[in-house]
Amino acid sequence: MTESLLEQIKKLRAEIERHDLLYYQLANPSISDYEYDRLVKELQELEARLDEAQKQDSPSEKVGSDLRPGAQTIPHLERMYSLDNTYSAEELQSWCEKLAAELGAFPQLAVELKIDGFSINLYYEHGDLQYASTRGDGLQGEVVTPNIRALNLVPERISHLHPIEIRGEIYIPVQDFLTLNETRAANEEKTFANPRNAAAGSIKLKDRAEVKKRHLKAIFYALGRASNLPVNRQSELVKWLENLGFPVSPSSEICLSYDAVQKFCDHWETERHSLPFEIDGVVIKVDELELQRRLGHTAKSPKWAVAYKFKPEEKETRLLDVQFQVGRTGAVTPVAILEPVYISGSTVSRATLHNEGEIRRLDIHLGDSVRLIKSGEIIPKILETLPQKRPADAAEVEFPKNCPVCQSHLERDLDGAISYCPNASCPAQLQKRLEHFASRNAMDIQGLGESLVARLLEHGYVSTLPDIYSLDYEKLAQLDRFGAKSAENLKAAIEASKERNFDRVLFALGIRHVGSVTALRLAEHFQNVDALAGADMEALAQVQDVGEIVASSLAAWFANPANRELIEALRAVGLSFGQLSQRVSTTLEGKTFLITGSLASASRTEMEDRIRAHGGRVVSGVSAKLNYLVVGEKPGSKLAKAQKTPGVQIISEEQLWELMES
Repeated sequence: MTESLLEQIKKLRAEIERHDLLYYQLANPSISDYEYDRLVKELQELEARLDEAQKQDSPSEKVGSDLRPGAQTIPHLERMYSLDNTYSAEELQSWCEKLAAELGAFPQLAVELKIDGFSINLYYEHGDLQYASTRGDGLQGEVVTPNIRALNLVPERISHLHPIEIRGEIYIPVQDFLTLNETRAANEEKTFANPRNAAAGSIKLKDRAEVKKRHLKAIFYALGRASNLPVNRQSELVKWLENLGFPVSPSSEICLSYDAVQKFCDHWETERHSLPFEIDGVVIKVDELELQRRLGHTAKSPKWAVAYKFKPEEKETRLLDVQFQVGRTGAVTPVAILEPVYISGSTVSRATLHNEGEIRRLDIHLGDSVRLIKSGEIIPKILETLPQKRPADAAEVEFPKNCPVCQSHLERDLDGAISYCPNASCPAQLQKRLEHFASRNAMDIQGLGESLVARLLEHGYVSTLPDIYSLDYEKLAQLDRFGAKSAENLKAAIEASKERNFDRVLFALGIRHVGSVTALRLAEHFQNVDALAGADMEALAQVQDVGEIVASSLAAWFANPANRELIEALRAVGLSFGQLSQRVSTTLEGKTFLITGSLASASRTEMEDRIRAHGGRVVSGVSAKLNYLVVGEKPGSKLAKAQKTPGVQIISEEQLWELMES
């Protein structure tokens, strides 16, 4: 055995364990199920050359755990396993043939839809529901009884009086998921990547009222510990559960041959989006319960069942146009306008093309047919164009040399990847700067969004940032579809924005390369705008997260007399240019925190503010002195490092809220 093989296995195990944490504990995967299963299969192939002792504690031999640090747990009376997966007809046929060879004949198989949800275990005793728990690590689960009861998904009492564990999936219907994401987006909250993540994140919420709003549903199909059953087959079990009052799958079938199994799989791979909920495959089980017991389990999975998983969707659609958007800093971003196509749970009509290099790589022409996926089942991405289907007169998409709005000649940034409009008076930049200034992570002026900013500019009511604070609300009230109440609400939001701390104001100014985290570092270090404006390059470089690029940008911005005048104008209308302490409690006193990834309920800056307000300290890197790593969506390399650092607790955003409220 070579050292390189062991090193490959070590790296692959670490990568899989990182994805397990993201998927099971944090409901925040960064890759698709298909990509994850390919990693596990690659690991299994490498580990086939190891002896059994060397395979122990490998993620290929364990059920992924959804247990969160500090959560209330309870042991399962009978272990909860995960299913082995197949992704091709050949793999499924091989599984069926091996099963038939072991049993001496092709068995009766029950095939069911594989709900893309979150596993749940219910325990009844004397007919009464005692508790509900998640799968956890397979041996014990996290208690979620209050939320299950609040949802009214299952009967509180059943006619079967013997102890029994009943198992199934919690899910959120597709339309409710889309509505939930639309609501969250409208409230400027982080949207969920897919329905499974929404269900997993929702079932553990502390707020019962919020849990009820999520419209969670359930489907039940299996048992754990059970006795005195009146059924002998899986197909009979599902009907019995339905008679007891549990929701079950609307479609299942008994198959007596591999061809019948594959026919069922092929049908639902085509028709899956006709269902009101997401499925990611089909589960094939030996129907006879006694045969299931005889076949038994591996360390991780039952030998009598397998999941036929659908591959990630790829759709072909047509490129209608490419629009070049100008952001608040002048960055020009190409966006593909697509013929709308439904893929992986939502309709997609736009996809970012990132920069000129991506346009050249794809060799994009207007009217091209393109292959589209959702990268990681999250972000729409054009994989490739299909030149063989290109119209004869298709025009090549060219990146503009001049700003598409003000026609100023575009400039490139330092690494040459992004093109910028240098005109600070560009109308597109003004629109975006106003939107950014009013955004949630900046001045948080509710109601002053894209549409209203555009109308204010159209009517000439604003032309600079300070104009926001001298609006004529009587005129605003006369705008179509606005009215006196809306004007009154906007006035209240604008007045409230005057209470924002200096770091928020600094971020709101939209200085290039100064994000919310850097703005906070600068505000804490210099305490007020005058000290910051007077700092030289050397003084700026003393601030954490401020390198040469940020320092140069700050120096250039403050050297511009127009920007100095802007600060004075904003100061005159009452904005704060001094950093104030916002301590509210000592619940996090003496604890250190670090955030990686995007959060759902607040920006990273806002959450760090809250940590400090409760007495905690925010650090910049993972070390033995770090107490908590808070993991959001798409975490960076800090997660892998924290997993290897003794004493660091890895927690979700919800758990951070619980710590602050304790």
